[in-house]
Amino acid sequence: MRRLTLPRQTPRLVLRDFTRDDFDGILAYSSDPRVTRHLFFGPRDAERTAEYLDGLLASQRETPRSRFELAVVARDTGRVIGACDLSRIERGVFDLGYMLGTAHWGRGYATEIARSLAEAAFLELRAARVISTVDVANRASIRVLEKLGMRWEAVYRKHRRAKNRWWDCHLYVLPREVWETEQARRAADPDPRSAPEG
Repeated sequence: MRRLTLPRQTPRLVLRDFTRDDFDGILAYSSDPRVTRHLFFGPRDAERTAEYLDGLLASQRETPRSRFELAVVARDTGRVIGACDLSRIERGVFDLGYMLGTAHWGRGYATEIARSLAEAAFLELRAARVISTVDVANRASIRVLEKLGMRWEAVYRKHRRAKNRWWDCHLYVLPREVWETEQARRAADPDPRSAPEG
């Protein structure tokens, strides 16, 4: 199993392992029902946040490590503003996810996170595919996945039961060859204004 180099830096963010000191930051965003509206869990109270953090810290000690759930830290403030993850589903396939506190929505952070995680999956973890499942009603996350170049592959009816209801979810997929083609295009023409819409 290959390793992920941490922390990861993007232009405005740092993606790193969580620590005990991140409890207040986690509670701030994961207790907000707007943040967890399209997620299978939450909102979390202090007790559930503590249990979640215990599980996170334990997962960091696993060998080989198959789950990389990371703190999203704003570089300008040093504050935890959300979380993101890469989880190994099966050989060569990694699931990508993210969440941000509402004060940080609409700034392009989610796209920045998703691009960094996809790069890590393909270059460091040698993924063949990166996937993401998203609530069919979560239009904002769907736009982020499409900006990343992910392709809609299926809709899972009654994908999971949580919060006293069944969830329908879209499956989005980014194959390695599609990602590599986009990286070559960007290298040849780095001007973002010339990129296609979407």
